[in-house]
Amino acid sequence: MRIRLTGRIVDAEPRIPSRIAGKRLIFDGRGREHMILDSGFTGSIAISEEWANRLQLRYAGIQPFELANGQVVELPTYLGFVRIGRVETLFEFIITGETLLGMEFFERLGARIVMDCRAGKVQVDGEVS
Repeated sequence: MRIRLTGRIVDAEPRIPSRIAGKRLIFDGRGREHMILDSGFTGSIAISEEWANRLQLRYAGIQPFELANGQVVELPTYLGFVRIGRVETLFEFIITGETLLGMEFFERLGARIVMDCRAGKVQVDGEVS
């Protein structure tokens, strides 16, 4: 199923609206919270501990991640459900205190990301199955 996520660029950060409902992270354009698109984050989804508690994630193991400065760190990973439009699928999360969407998330969607800095808009087109 083809998907489109739209958001705004605020304080030089491309942000996509999101919300949590029924133990699911939801991208449907109606969220009051937001996730920051972070091309320097190699993982899938990073969230705060508060969000992790609300999502009731399942522990998945330890995985190495490369930080923007090139340092490699090992972090615990968790599994949880994400709903994009009407499609729900399992994604990997890490708990960092920030709310980020990383390259693994976009690669999995086969995403095309367009940022219009002049208009302050961001758009993500992809496909989820």
